[in-house]
Amino acid sequence: MQHSYDGHDRPGGFSRVNLLAPLRHRDFALLWTGQTASLIGDGVFLVAMAWQVYSISNAPAALSMVGIAMTIPTLVLLLAGGVVSDRFDRRRVLIGADVVRGLAVGGMALLSLAGALQLWHMFVLVAVYGAGTAFFGPAFDAIVPELMPSEQLAQANSLDQLVRPIAFRLAGPALGGWMVAGLGVGTAFALDSATFVISAAAVLSMRQYDGCGTRGASMMADVRQGYAFVRSNVWLWGTLISAAVAYLL
Repeated sequence: MQHSYDGHDRPGGFSRVNLLAPLRHRDFALLWTGQTASLIGDGVFLVAMAWQVYSISNAPAALSMVGIAMTIPTLVLLLAGGVVSDRFDRRRVLIGADVVRGLAVGGMALLSLAGALQLWHMFVLVAVYGAGTAFFGPAFDAIVPELMPSEQLAQANSLDQLVRPIAFRLAGPALGGWMVAGLGVGTAFALDSATFVISAAAVLSMRQYDGCGTRGASMMADVRQGYAFVRSNVWLWGTLISAAVAYLL
């Protein structure tokens, strides 16, 4: 999503943009609340994952490899996630993605609390987590315009862009550091798993909308067309590869 503002020049000054106005819409407020909780949990997860991987392997390179294992499924399945979100009820896609990611992180929590979590478990479970993210992102981006009047969509985007880094990069990691130090890594994983339950419950409470996408050509044909487009554009390959290589640095 991009930064957008409704304010425009008026005689005597600028109009005041109320970023909280979108929360007056019940379904968007539910979606936003669940997403914010999930983003805080994701920040907790990143701190817990880094600590857990290092405690298992005592090798910084292992964390890079776990990061790549989480990123590759997201990159590979992102186009498929977009096609699915265009063809099926986006509420169900969001809930399914939350359930998948919640189970993956919940598995880490149980194994960590039992003292049985190994590095190969991390590779498998973060890959499942990354696959769920590939479907959640496109569905989230596609459903927001269905929930908001067109004149308030820019405000909804601005609110999302304001809160996202605060939740994911500030509040989440701060809470994660406190939890890992005081309560243990397994408890931190369990909290993140619980935030996916909150997110799924929030989406489940939303009304169902008719705009569930298109049903033109077959889904696989759409996916193949998307991958063909990526293959034909070198700059897209460069972007995808750069994102993966960043985890090695």
